[in-house]
Amino acid sequence: MPKTPGSELGDYGDVENSSEVGRARRRSRGSLLIAAAACALLLAAVIPSPYTIERPGPVVNTLGDVQIEGETKPVISIPDAETFPTDGALNLLTVSLVGSPERPASWLSLVPALFDPSQRIAPRTDFYPEGSSLKDREAQGTVQMQSSQAQAAAAAFRQLGEPVTAELAIAAVTADGPADGVLREGDVLQRVNGEPIADFAELRAAIVESGAEHELRITVLRDDAEVNLTLRPAVPEGGKDPLIGAIITTYYELPAEVDISLSEIGGPSAGMMFALGIIDQLTPGAMLDGKAVSGTGTVSDTGAIGAIGGLEQKIWAAKRAESDLFLMPLDNCGDLPARLPGGLTVAPVATLSEAVAAIEDTVAGKEVAGVERCSVADQ
Repeated sequence: MPKTPGSELGDYGDVENSSEVGRARRRSRGSLLIAAAACALLLAAVIPSPYTIERPGPVVNTLGDVQIEGETKPVISIPDAETFPTDGALNLLTVSLVGSPERPASWLSLVPALFDPSQRIAPRTDFYPEGSSLKDREAQGTVQMQSSQAQAAAAAFRQLGEPVTAELAIAAVTADGPADGVLREGDVLQRVNGEPIADFAELRAAIVESGAEHELRITVLRDDAEVNLTLRPAVPEGGKDPLIGAIITTYYELPAEVDISLSEIGGPSAGMMFALGIIDQLTPGAMLDGKAVSGTGTVSDTGAIGAIGGLEQKIWAAKRAESDLFLMPLDNCGDLPARLPGGLTVAPVATLSEAVAAIEDTVAGKEVAGVERCSVADQ
């Protein structure tokens, strides 16, 4: 039957309606996809992950001032000694952690760190062992910071040829350890196997030399009287060297009091920069000559520079601080990233003397021994 004009209009209308339905369905599917993506994004933003982000933290010039409770204070002050003007910057570097047991990082917050070479994502247990809290980590960091400041002052004065004496005391005794029931908190160590002990390094050497399960003779000062004691060091499970099962703290008698004011920063890794700051203040002339030197590393009271964590993040912090020189521990050579920021001179050092020499060479325009030292150290 031939179609009438009316039926032809109806056919065209059906085609148009079908197109509209298709567009509506596509819009509906698009809306569903957007809604699903929004839900996924929302969930990623609120669901906690088991990871922590390690990133560059605050940079503090040890020759400058800080604000503490609304009051401006020098980071390092030596009120009882003659000090000299300084210039330039000796920056201590820190890392910040995002993601604690109490406030875990969300999955979404991890995304930017995937594309930023200055940030590192690691299991939260790398920073917070099972059962520990942010408060525990901060308390430990505070103790380590206080110890590093005392060791830095001792190392600095010794670097300058000044006399420093050390006194080793028992801070705590490990339950069921070799020293349990023998040593007491507050005992001051005098001699081990009849030999005077000048510092912690000598104590460790004496314990290791004595060996596990062999009798160790220790003389302590207790209640103003010398007491002779004996114990047998033991190798802890998973350890290599014998220990006596006690926490030792060191008190230093310095030529002058050193006050270090720094809040909300913990850990031992600022030791080298504190020591350099003390040396600069006590030394006539401009050690830095306007240069900006950044660095990180523990320091022993004898001037040995030790390894730290977060090296890569601190390298980037040094670059962003426009440092002329970055000092790092030689012991951290294995942690150097494959790619270093351009234009930054990196100098691995093993001692405080080497750190001072690297600064002097930089100021004099001489070539500084750089990361090539790591290859030699590895060999």
